[in-house]
Amino acid sequence: IKGVGPKLVALLGELVVTSYAQIAAWDTAAIAKIDAQLGRFAGRITRDQWVEQARLLAAGDETGFASTFGNNG
Repeated sequence: IKGVGPKLVALLGELVVTSYAQIAAWDTAAIAKIDAQLGRFAGRITRDQWVEQARLLAAGDETGFASTFGNNG
């Protein structure tokens, strides 16, 4: 997911968030709950469109991801 670097990966791992499918399933309440635990990274979920990115990636839609968010990498 664009906008998620090593520090956020580690933090999300501590929160037991380990897959695109988990993020893709987040609703407003889940976003608020996780966002409140992100410290200095708060606001990134919405700003960087993590849920939208995760939905495409979880579905294996690399073409849709690339056309919407650019190449990942």
